[in-house]
Amino acid sequence: MVPCAVALALLAGCGNDDKGSGTPTSSSAAPSSPAASSSAAPTTTASAAPTSSATAARPPASGPVDPAQYRQQMGYYFQSPSGSFLCAILDQPIDDNAQVGCQGSTAPAPAEFKECWSKNPQGSTLTVGKRSGARCLNQGVFVGAPIDGGSRGGGRVLPYGGVLTVGAFTCDSAENGVTCTNDTTGAGFTIARESNRTF
Repeated sequence: MVPCAVALALLAGCGNDDKGSGTPTSSSAAPSSPAASSSAAPTTTASAAPTSSATAARPPASGPVDPAQYRQQMGYYFQSPSGSFLCAILDQPIDDNAQVGCQGSTAPAPAEFKECWSKNPQGSTLTVGKRSGARCLNQGVFVGAPIDGGSRGGGRVLPYGGVLTVGAFTCDSAENGVTCTNDTTGAGFTIARESNRTF
């Protein structure tokens, strides 16, 4: 009966969205597992981890991740744990201010893209290169190929707390959104469902 409780606790961490709702189900799942295992046999945690489908889909540790796990043809592609944002650090920029970007529905729309973002929410994009900015794209420039045999792209999940660094660029995944920064210039952006900003 204890292994079922541990499995349920692990599965509870799979439903986050990037709204910053203040409900850290992903981070609360990890502490509950050791608590459950301390009152049970020590083998409970070891046997529960490999059976979780979330573990197979995401790198298990927070902090820096291995960029090689995110490598696809034209760069390094990832998606937020909720699947709301599809992002990439490209090998070559599409212009001076767009080597890294995240696409997905976000609000509020900047004035110059208000109509475009409302008609094509998945084209809503924030990018950074030398500087950061907003764009409206009509194709998946920052969308990786499907990795699970399905048709939806996105690349591998960058888990909450995960940090992907390639060259001068770093992207952090958090429950309140994805932040990508040019570590040389300090320019960057944060994108979430109900907020976005460039800096």
